[in-house]
Amino acid sequence: MAAGTYDIASSMTIPSFSGGQSGLAITGKVPEKIRFVAADDFPPFAFRDSEQRLMGYNVDLAREICQSLKAACSLQVLPFEHLTNAVLNGEADAIIAGLSMTPNSLENLSFSQVYMRFPGRFSVAQNSSIEPLPETMDGKHVAVVKGSRHEAFLERFFAGANVVSFENEELARAALAQSKVDALFGDGMKLSFWLDTRTANGCCKFAGGPWLDPSYFSGGLAIATRGDNPKMLNAINLGLTRLQSNGRLGELYLRYFPRGFF
Repeated sequence: MAAGTYDIASSMTIPSFSGGQSGLAITGKVPEKIRFVAADDFPPFAFRDSEQRLMGYNVDLAREICQSLKAACSLQVLPFEHLTNAVLNGEADAIIAGLSMTPNSLENLSFSQVYMRFPGRFSVAQNSSIEPLPETMDGKHVAVVKGSRHEAFLERFFAGANVVSFENEELARAALAQSKVDALFGDGMKLSFWLDTRTANGCCKFAGGPWLDPSYFSGGLAIATRGDNPKMLNAINLGLTRLQSNGRLGELYLRYFPRGFF
């Protein structure tokens, strides 16, 4: 399952995830206030800077949603394990913290449109001409983290590749930087940050496009509300759709992910 995309510039592709307009746009009323809760240990989505100021993609997104709906906004920081109870107990309206959609969470919560996914991406040496596709990777040595969903994806769809498994991301990246493998396959977001580090030292680049498959990779980030509060969920979906349409989601993406990973 691939995300839709649109080009904001020739060198950058911004992911587009929102669906069509919510029915709220015609028939409903937005809430006067949205009380978000989040954890502050999820960089670059929510974290404290050197002066302990709360910042991050999710923090700005919550603010933008409220502004698009002309609703008052608050964001309270709690330990991650307390977020669900805060919403279920009526102390907050929505969780914006990367809470996973699982059978357990879906018993009491509803989830918004996905606003961010994390594709698998290939990285290769700067001078490499490899275009990684199942039919082009036969015999190529590809680094991957042992036991990861990326390893499972390669073994299933790139059967001709020589999968070289490492105990952690650092070792897999070092193998690519030292030309011990032909390519590395891993989480696109994390790779986008690594490619700009001193450790990478300009060694490598993305190759090919993003790989998105909910059977292997994360279902993405969505905002959770109480299951019995469809008005709040519809309002948040409407806010996300408006932000996608007016380009504000694209601006947030560029602010926190300047290299881009789509």
